[in-house]
Amino acid sequence: MLSKALILLSFSEFLVPNMTLEEIIQKILSARPEMTRKEIMKMIELKEKSAKGFLTRESAAISLAAELGVPIEGSIRFFRREMSIKDLVSGLSNVTVSGRVIYISPIKKFIRRDGKEGVKISVHIADETGTIKANLWNDKALSLKPENILDKTIRLSHVSVRRAGGKLELNVSDRSKVEIEPEDLKKKDYPPITNFMNKIGEITGDEKSVNIVGFVRKVYPIVVFKRQDGNEGRVRRVEINDQTGETMLILWDDLASVISENHVGKYVAILRAGVKQRFDGRIEIHTKNQTSVFPLARKPSGF
Repeated sequence: MLSKALILLSFSEFLVPNMTLEEIIQKILSARPEMTRKEIMKMIELKEKSAKGFLTRESAAISLAAELGVPIEGSIRFFRREMSIKDLVSGLSNVTVSGRVIYISPIKKFIRRDGKEGVKISVHIADETGTIKANLWNDKALSLKPENILDKTIRLSHVSVRRAGGKLELNVSDRSKVEIEPEDLKKKDYPPITNFMNKIGEITGDEKSVNIVGFVRKVYPIVVFKRQDGNEGRVRRVEINDQTGETMLILWDDLASVISENHVGKYVAILRAGVKQRFDGRIEIHTKNQTSVFPLARKPSGF
């Protein structure tokens, strides 16, 4: 096993487990007796190889244990400052990852084990190597205003990596650090948000949900109406376009007030919107219960 001093001197070797490789293998064998030592070693070597030098064999073993659901006690220390998304491996902790925010989920509320209310928000970030979802909890979630971080570069420090639903995720805990547009990150090094959005001219009407960014051309007045159940409804129509085409955005009820005449000539992002095809074949974008609408302070990257 590499010595701690040697690992400190090597830029690519950044994990220092406090267990030997054999101890980790024995932990896995105890929890998964149906596996053989030969099988485990082959999986560890494959994981080490796929990490392209970013993992020691012991660290690859810890990552494998995490994927197999085998808890490994003890800390892991990191010496590399930042990692690309493609190099992340389940089971790592205290990682630093940067990317452009390309998607934000609505805030979700839940009841914690202690009976108190908790909140969660998920953001998807992208670098030139891939995309990943980061989950922020409680105070960290409440500290972020979605309209202020969408399409901005972000650095997440002291976060952990886990696998959920077959995909890797970042867990941003209370001890994690969130930096919005740190000065040493170059925006041009990250893919533009338009790479991850639906193009207006390519929407067919068969989509269940779309995410778009557009330029506000015209805003119509809010129309108030009565629904069949007697409740009052509100609707506003907004003409928007991107480089590929134009469409009508239909804002319903509470979202009708998010865009006003003051936003003409500015940009807007619409996440999780519905699509309807009119009788004349034209496509309209309609807000739904889960839709988020964000007026943007600047032109979207890549627009």
